[in-house]
Amino acid sequence: MKSFHSVEETFPGKKWLEHFHAALPAYRSWFARDRERPGLQECVDALERHMPELVPIWKHLVAISGADENDARMLTFYCPPPNLSGCSQAVWTRYTPTLVRNYDYAPEYCEGRIMKTRWHNQEVIAATDCLWGVLDGMNQHGLSVSLAFGGKTCVTEGFGVPLILRYVLEFCTDVDEAVKVLCRVPAHMAYNITLLDAFGQVRTVELTPFSRPNVTYKALAVNHQGDFEITNYAMFSRSFERQQFLIGKLTDPLISIESFVNAFEFRPLFSSNYSQGFGTLYTAIYNPRLRAMEYRWPNQARM
Repeated sequence: MKSFHSVEETFPGKKWLEHFHAALPAYRSWFARDRERPGLQECVDALERHMPELVPIWKHLVAISGADENDARMLTFYCPPPNLSGCSQAVWTRYTPTLVRNYDYAPEYCEGRIMKTRWHNQEVIAATDCLWGVLDGMNQHGLSVSLAFGGKTCVTEGFGVPLILRYVLEFCTDVDEAVKVLCRVPAHMAYNITLLDAFGQVRTVELTPFSRPNVTYKALAVNHQGDFEITNYAMFSRSFERQQFLIGKLTDPLISIESFVNAFEFRPLFSSNYSQGFGTLYTAIYNPRLRAMEYRWPNQARM
């Protein structure tokens, strides 16, 4: 079973550095895969052009870690290798809107860290990836985000989406601001980003290489885009089955939010396919109005 750790560190320091050194060998191996990476200056230029507010903290991470040129380039997470995960996510919109998601991935490649930070005068709590990126999380304004792989394996020039979600939580206050960021900052692969804020606004943004982002009012996302886009990954991950199940739950007038959340702990939303990199590692629950969150793990573990 995957071990998870909760970490509170206002600004990246000793705790972040310990994780960096522990995770660095695996990230170096991953980042060197597949194709030639852009040079450091090109990566820094892209960061300055698209997310300039993150440049000072990137410089801080490089400085405290003593990163060489390759590691500094990696920390920009510009044009990283492909990264496929699963995930089901949906927003319960009745009474108290709540974002719920299952993160499906290979246990050995998940960081297993939930971090509470205040990097830019904004409190953020998030499950982390890419050393300083975000898989899902919420900030002090109640803005909540979650990512799901979009099912397409094509790659283009852009950033790893966990860094884009970090940027969203650090500098946005509501869904409208977050959508503008997602439409402006290029992502390197197809991802579905579901957003919920304290005003109850819901959007799912479908990011696709070589196409403009598709901004929808859908309250859910799985591992395909559009209403019925067939890809090998969508079939492998039973994405259509999970989508129909979620639609059924969201439109059922007889179930409660408790029943809705509990459904993520059972099939078809829950997956035990860990050997193929598609096992459910945790369920995250975000309630923006209450500024409350909960994590659940297999075997009834809670936090």
